[in-house]
Amino acid sequence: MKDSVFLLGGYDLEMQAIKTILIEKGFEEGKTLFDQKLSWGAKLSSYKNELETYHDKTIYGIELIEDITFPKNYKRIDHHNDLSDNEASIIQVLKLLETEPTREHTLIAANDVGHIEAMKCLGASKEETEDIRKRDRKAQGVSKEDEKQAEEDIKKVQQKNSLYLIETSLKNFSPIIDKFEKRPLLIYSNNALTFYGNILDLTEEYKDEIKNRKAYHGRGYFGFETKYVESQGIDVLLQKIIDMNSDVLYSYHNFMFPFRFDKVVKSFDDRHDFYKKHSFDDRVKLDESFKSDLENNKWRYEHFAVKNSLDYNELVYFHDFVKDSLFNKQEFKEGATSYFFKKEIAEDASFVLKILNKEAYALDLKGVTLRIFDTGVAILSFEVENRKYSDVQDILNINEYGRRVYPQFLGENFSTKVTKETFLPESTTVNGIEEHFCDLYKEIKIAKYITEILGDTFTTQQNVEDKYFIQPIIDDRMFVLSWYGNDSFSQCTKKDLMYDDWYKYIFVDGKDITVQDKDMQKKLIEKSSYTRWKGYGTFFGVTRYSFVSLSQNSAFTRDVLPLPHMKTIYFQMVILLLAQRASLLRFSDEITAISDVKDEQYILENISILYKNYLRFVNKLYFKEITAQDQGIELYDKAQDVLNITRDMEDLRQEIASLNEYASLEQEKKENEEMQKLTKLGTIFLPGTFIAGLLGMNVFPDNLINNWCMLIIAFLFIAIITYSLTKHHGIDTLEFLGIKSNKRRKNE
Repeated sequence: MKDSVFLLGGYDLEMQAIKTILIEKGFEEGKTLFDQKLSWGAKLSSYKNELETYHDKTIYGIELIEDITFPKNYKRIDHHNDLSDNEASIIQVLKLLETEPTREHTLIAANDVGHIEAMKCLGASKEETEDIRKRDRKAQGVSKEDEKQAEEDIKKVQQKNSLYLIETSLKNFSPIIDKFEKRPLLIYSNNALTFYGNILDLTEEYKDEIKNRKAYHGRGYFGFETKYVESQGIDVLLQKIIDMNSDVLYSYHNFMFPFRFDKVVKSFDDRHDFYKKHSFDDRVKLDESFKSDLENNKWRYEHFAVKNSLDYNELVYFHDFVKDSLFNKQEFKEGATSYFFKKEIAEDASFVLKILNKEAYALDLKGVTLRIFDTGVAILSFEVENRKYSDVQDILNINEYGRRVYPQFLGENFSTKVTKETFLPESTTVNGIEEHFCDLYKEIKIAKYITEILGDTFTTQQNVEDKYFIQPIIDDRMFVLSWYGNDSFSQCTKKDLMYDDWYKYIFVDGKDITVQDKDMQKKLIEKSSYTRWKGYGTFFGVTRYSFVSLSQNSAFTRDVLPLPHMKTIYFQMVILLLAQRASLLRFSDEITAISDVKDEQYILENISILYKNYLRFVNKLYFKEITAQDQGIELYDKAQDVLNITRDMEDLRQEIASLNEYASLEQEKKENEEMQKLTKLGTIFLPGTFIAGLLGMNVFPDNLINNWCMLIIAFLFIAIITYSLTKHHGIDTLEFLGIKSNKRRKNE
């Protein structure tokens, strides 16, 4: 580096740190290091003399706008605009000098790249963050008066849809940025405008302006040069950005409630007793009357039809044998593997979450669907879109609190207060149905918005005959399918998969991470994360109770990938996985119940019916592969592994095989007993057969049939012999003759 010269750009904390580093490495100010003490927007033309003088050296310009033609020996160090994917300038300088960055260097670099959010990526403490930001403001020349002015400007903040707007007379916006943390944020003055938040749509819209140096951006911020603002007019630019952010989708959520259902053939007290007395087929009846009941509760059966490109993409994604089980291509008919119903809801339907001591989250309820399977399980889904809340913590809260179905635990005197202070919402209102979780919980009570939306086809009572008794499959939580678009969050996760917020997002931890062992965290995050598209900043995560996606927020991610796939293809994949898991749990429960039967005549028939339905499940619903697409195969394999479906399937296979073997042995035993009776009967009549064979059938006189006395004596003789022989062989004579068993059947 002896033949190198450095030209410093606009002053901030990073530029000051770079200057300190260069001086420590022996660069002399005025000889090999030049500093014009420029402000933000520094231009290369400020160093025109140095460019001409040091033509025989390598000249490094740090964050200088190239407003003049530069010589061949000039090299640019920057991480803005077209170089926004580069590392921070301070890191680039350290690499040139072959020097390892310190903790302070990395924090300064992160601050310059993405402010507070980028420092959080590195796990910076609140104290470290505040210190770096304070020093940065000082380096930029922010005065105490500017700080006070920023506080006054913040008080006048406006909100249009989800966008916050702050007008100011300050030339430097940093004191406002540091004190106002909500995003997206638009700060503007008479001749300046800067947007903070997801910027991909803006960089695409203004790519020509960026190329021509009329606009600038970094990670998480975008603005215009003063001359461009003056030429276009601040009001025009403001309105356009407001319009672009008027209907942006920040996150998508699908809360899925898997449950089992059994037709109440007869009221019962004990579930297992009910299962074993009434066959699987009697309790799972999906017929026209079932469909009619659902329609009376404003459910509409929908068969699958290709109406748009998304429908087509969804259909061709899966193998044919999966389509047959997953899609209803025809009108309702008995014997199908699954049925799809849609609830009629208003266009402005909402999903509202009220959390203790917080403002309510008002989300758009876009659809309510019900998928029913012939294994006696169903999945109720609430499709929710969020266009108001962009902060990471908001998304974590929506997932954590939105999935609750009933209190997981209670405080003293059956109070839900302590539960609501932890993770239970104060209230949840879905399509106008409100649940406050204030009942006297002495047993599990499923939330009203679930039971009332399902309608009176289903019941949570065990004595309502001809209705379908429902039970949750997982626990107090619904399964969460979620997409979140956040540029900064995506970059942080791209930098380090162990980023705390990524762990919270995957494992639906609304507050603190529930696993405090770092090694365990690492194992769990590696097992649950899918990183095929890490280079694009797109990630997927799978747990036993979630399937989530994180990406940058742009028109492409919202309209092409990954959001459309989350709404269609991956939704179908999750439906299938949940149906498999729920069916496995149901069959295991059925086996537990039926295995408890002793000396019951209907056991063999019920086992046979259960085994038949198990075989149907294996052939129609349990698949080892569902698509030919690599990413689909990999995600499906990962999900089956995380959900323990393969393991549980093998366990169920052994359980059902043992039960079927037991039934076969019982059947064989019963048949052997019948054969023994026939053998003994043959033994009893063997003497008569022998005599008849020896003397012939004509030894009796022809008139014997008219001699009633002789006939009576003969029958009495046979009866005495039969009684004697059956007693000798330990056989109940009435049982042998079938009298007692017939009477028992009659009584039953």
